[in-house]
Amino acid sequence: MSHTRTAVALAALSLSIAACQQDADPAPAPAGVEGAAQPAPVPSPSPSPGPIAGATPAAVASLTPEAEKGEKGARNVLLAWARALETGDYATAYAQYGDNGARSGMSAQEFADKWRRFKTITISVPEGQMEGAAGSSYYSVPATVVGKQQDGHPYRLEGEVVLRRVNDVPGATPEQLRWHLESSDLQPVN
Repeated sequence: MSHTRTAVALAALSLSIAACQQDADPAPAPAGVEGAAQPAPVPSPSPSPGPIAGATPAAVASLTPEAEKGEKGARNVLLAWARALETGDYATAYAQYGDNGARSGMSAQEFADKWRRFKTITISVPEGQMEGAAGSSYYSVPATVVGKQQDGHPYRLEGEVVLRRVNDVPGATPEQLRWHLESSDLQPVN
């Protein structure tokens, strides 16, 4: 009778283990084995459908004062700009430019009108290049913007985005000491 209890206990244990492993990733099939199950491809995320009512850009990560002055600080501002454009928060995107947005080369209204012509906006900003010159730090990054225009036609913009901050020099204003977009040269690509 003890053999029956042992068999039942082992069967229950096996079922418990199998149930726990249902969510685990399957072991990869050996190369060249025909008929082996392959994991389903993961679909690419689709671009955002445009501004979401009430959406606000995610909070910018807090950095130490020293990190804020370096590449991480520049990327925080760059990503805040990108997120704001992607969610239709044009005022926040505009505010990432120096001189209270004037470095964009447009008024706040012109800036918003320019970006409103796009139904969807997806921005790619890979790692960039840090440089220093004449009391300032610069962070340059190639940017790509893709999506659909309001009429449904696709678009693609490419160019360089340059961020700048004045190094800790006497007389520098808080505005000059913060990372900000100095320029963005995004041109249509066919």
